[in-house]
Amino acid sequence: MPGAREDDYVDHPIRSYVRTGGRARPTHRLTPATLLIGHTDPASTSVGRQEREVLSQCLGVISMAEIAVHLGQPVSVLAVIASDMIDAGLIGVRPDSDTATGPSRETLQKVLHALNHL
Repeated sequence: MPGAREDDYVDHPIRSYVRTGGRARPTHRLTPATLLIGHTDPASTSVGRQEREVLSQCLGVISMAEIAVHLGQPVSVLAVIASDMIDAGLIGVRPDSDTATGPSRETLQKVLHALNHL
């Protein structure tokens, strides 16, 4: 498009429900802060294009939000795809990666006590 900037909205030619096989709910509870780690080399497995893209991002530990940004997909779509990959044993969730619960009350009190004594 003439005059289009790099950061302008571009619609995806493939709808989200097509990428997830029409499913809207993941089989695992995955949040944007959930950390994923790959168990398989993307070149050594026969998976689809979107699974290969996720695997290529999971060479180290990476959050769901970061992968979604790199792939240009909503986190909700990635959650369904990643859940399938977890079920297949291609990727895993790093233990204690869900920060939704946060630190315990006791830990917070210790930190507050230490800060007050600085």
